[in-house]
Amino acid sequence: MHSLMTEEEFLKQRNAVFEPDAAAEPQTSDEDYNVNSKGTTIRPIVILGDKSDEEEQKSMISSEIIIHKKRNIVAFILPVTAVVGAVIGYILCINEPGVISQQAIHDFLFQRINGGFFGNAASSFIAAVVWCIIPFISGFSAVGQPVGALIPLVKGIGIGAALAGLISSYGAGGIPAFAAFVLPSAVLGTIICCYQCRIAIGCSAKILSSIRGGGREAPDFYKVYLERFLVCCTGCFLLGIADSVLSCLLGGIFVI
Repeated sequence: MHSLMTEEEFLKQRNAVFEPDAAAEPQTSDEDYNVNSKGTTIRPIVILGDKSDEEEQKSMISSEIIIHKKRNIVAFILPVTAVVGAVIGYILCINEPGVISQQAIHDFLFQRINGGFFGNAASSFIAAVVWCIIPFISGFSAVGQPVGALIPLVKGIGIGAALAGLISSYGAGGIPAFAAFVLPSAVLGTIICCYQCRIAIGCSAKILSSIRGGGREAPDFYKVYLERFLVCCTGCFLLGIADSVLSCLLGGIFVI
């Protein structure tokens, strides 16, 4: 009388007949699964090879985790650096009124109010894209990481100095002018600049690691780097248009 067998028993018998030397596939129980901090179940990876291959793969996984953590830290530090720079620039310039002349502040507001749509768009785009070109170039250098880290600080100092100059020239009336003509483009431009600085620091670190023999760039590494720079340039272009529209809408409110 024939008896029914499970799929597992059938596979065992087949392996015993046709593959007597085949090693049984390791079975994983529910206890072998790990759960990370987010509650996601992680299935253990079976690494085939000798011990040296296993250690190499573990080291690669560890290095990827370290690089990911460094990128997250850089993404957090760069905007904070820009804010610190703005505070420093304001403190330095508010106590030294002669650093930014009143004529320069007057010319800036006059250009924003009477410069026209295309004039304001062009000036805003150029001012924003310059802060992306500098870190983009530094990303091709193995020692360009300090440049990418300091650029948000310098840009923040300029923003704080602009606020101090407007307050010194127009008193309390300089605050609405700063909020209308400086702050929107400064915030968006700083975000774009910090993103470009972040990828520039990553590119510079990759080149330095390659020089030291710790890795090799992927074939499309520089292509991706260039594409991200073009994304930043596109963001600067849209920023110039939005800033010009805002200047045209609010320009009639201010009288200088």
